[in-house]
Amino acid sequence: MVSKTVLAFDSSRIFKTASLGMREGWIYTVCYQTSRKMGAGESSETIPRSLDTIQERIQWIRDREIANTALRGFLEIQDKDLPEGDVDLEEHVAKVLDKEEFKEFRKQFRFGGKQSLNFFVLTGISDEFENISSGIIHEFPRAEEVQDQKGEPFLVDTEEFDDRLYIVLGQFESMKTIDPSTGKPQRVFKPDECVAVINKQTDLVHVRTAEVPLARQICRKIASAVGIDYQNEDVFYKPEFDQSFVEAFSDQIEKYVNLNVVVSEGGGRTASSVRYTSKKDETGEYMNLLEDNQVQQELNEEGGEISKGYVKLNDGDYALYLNRPQSKIWFRSYEREERLNEIEELIDDVLRKSGGYPQQKLQGFENVPE
Repeated sequence: MVSKTVLAFDSSRIFKTASLGMREGWIYTVCYQTSRKMGAGESSETIPRSLDTIQERIQWIRDREIANTALRGFLEIQDKDLPEGDVDLEEHVAKVLDKEEFKEFRKQFRFGGKQSLNFFVLTGISDEFENISSGIIHEFPRAEEVQDQKGEPFLVDTEEFDDRLYIVLGQFESMKTIDPSTGKPQRVFKPDECVAVINKQTDLVHVRTAEVPLARQICRKIASAVGIDYQNEDVFYKPEFDQSFVEAFSDQIEKYVNLNVVVSEGGGRTASSVRYTSKKDETGEYMNLLEDNQVQQELNEEGGEISKGYVKLNDGDYALYLNRPQSKIWFRSYEREERLNEIEELIDDVLRKSGGYPQQKLQGFENVPE
């Protein structure tokens, strides 16, 4: 039923290693773009806010490489006929949506994609919601100020909708060529910049990027922008996706398709990481690894814990990769904004139930000690 891979490592280093980050996927372009990439001297004022022609719409869709399944899903939600035969789906979407429908389309897909969501708690950030946009201007540089610096995040744009603030950030990456006029390495705008999302109703913040250290750096700057002490671990921290979280989250899970189980080998020094991958049954469906005898033995008899896993949820056809040590999730499929927000709300709800907010005021609940 399963394939199994075993790795040995020092348990004292598990979380240190995880904090270095891991590229589990890639991020789609998240800033407004025309058919060219934004240059070093450009700002949000030069990014178009409306797409009036069919060709502009088509180019906007193609720049984001939106999956056909996502395009078809949106058309069905809008009660639009799906194209038949050999029809360019991107062009079809651009033509059949009216102005308001395409505005909603852009909202759903500007920040959507195969995203990694890194979660942090910034205690009190929801109370400062109205002050964040003005505050971050002083914390993040503009593109032209860091065009000679590799990897330094710069502010691209901010946008607010559905009680959420989206802070769009870019980076520059080095090219292998040298600028002949300056003798310095040439740098280009990096298209897989990240987005920090702040919910007006909660202090749970998530940053959409594959790199955990970058996400932490961005959250620290956001905290500093509104006077939150990010050096205080009771105020700024990654929420624990601990065993209590897993137990509370299990009610939402239909099945595990693959997972890693960490089993201590005694002495507190070493542990085994066992990876299981499900096989398909006679109907072509992946079997639930939690029903496998080997997995049950690791979890129940040997005291193992699930550290990572790709899961299918009960509600709808959501499937996501859960990374407990890094407090993040990752989507293999292209997801629209509404679906990403639903998952954010689900994580928030599970953290409440599992005691993941020991020091936080959330939606009227006062701070309580651990």
